[in-house]
Amino acid sequence: GSYLALIGGEFEEGYRYAKFALSLMKKIPTRAHDGMIMFYSNLTKLYVEPAQSSIECYLDSCKVAMKSGNSCAVVSSLVHSTLCLWSGKELNVAVVAMKDAMKESKYHKNVVVLALMRPTFRIALRLMGQSDAPQQDNLPNAFGETFKEDNITEKYAAHLHTIMFAKLSESLIFREFNEARDAADKYFSVDRFASLTPLMFFKRFYSGLVSFWVAREMNESESNKWFKRGVERKDEIEKMSVSASTWNFQNKAYLLQAEEQFCSRNFEMAETLYDAAISSS
Repeated sequence: GSYLALIGGEFEEGYRYAKFALSLMKKIPTRAHDGMIMFYSNLTKLYVEPAQSSIECYLDSCKVAMKSGNSCAVVSSLVHSTLCLWSGKELNVAVVAMKDAMKESKYHKNVVVLALMRPTFRIALRLMGQSDAPQQDNLPNAFGETFKEDNITEKYAAHLHTIMFAKLSESLIFREFNEARDAADKYFSVDRFASLTPLMFFKRFYSGLVSFWVAREMNESESNKWFKRGVERKDEIEKMSVSASTWNFQNKAYLLQAEEQFCSRNFEMAETLYDAAISSS
């Protein structure tokens, strides 16, 4: 119920479902399913509660799932460690969390989680000025088969969507225009196949920033396409800033609004919105 409510943008309704599910879990615990209940409840909390604190709930769902051998234990570890970076925690904290999650994934031979985590891990190391990020070596699965990182992440649209998000974000952070444009183009090509994930609002935010950046640098016909993409992402974040969490989304909405005005050459309005985004942050 909470997941379907999120898909429909009914965040408060989804939050009520999540709290109801957690209260039932306490009264009628089911060891086999408690980890999954907590995992999906945490997804709702991310949109309604302050992200920096709600991501810690994924550690709890990981511990509970581990007791029953539920596969969402590794996924909870992946989500927590990845969100440590995107929610603005200290880089060394994020790197340690990612190393622990990858160690756990490697032990369980979960090559998908490993492949999805490595690009974000490389971003964190690059931000710290380190160059010892893991390369795309062969990853062994539980059946003794080996795969290259790209072979795993490019096989399914949902996986490619996550990888392209990491690449466009990295290129935005380090101002690598061509790489950002190409990654964003691939990202949007599979966007319709993406499901609602804990990273979704970060994906919308960063893809919106890249879209406005590309729009400013391209010719008129291409610029209009990218500008429209940026506006769509801005509208989505604006809705969440009103119906979900002001704490999580208001600053992001202001920044995307500022980028929109800057692209439209309304520089005074853009400056006001940039200041608002800083103050809200």
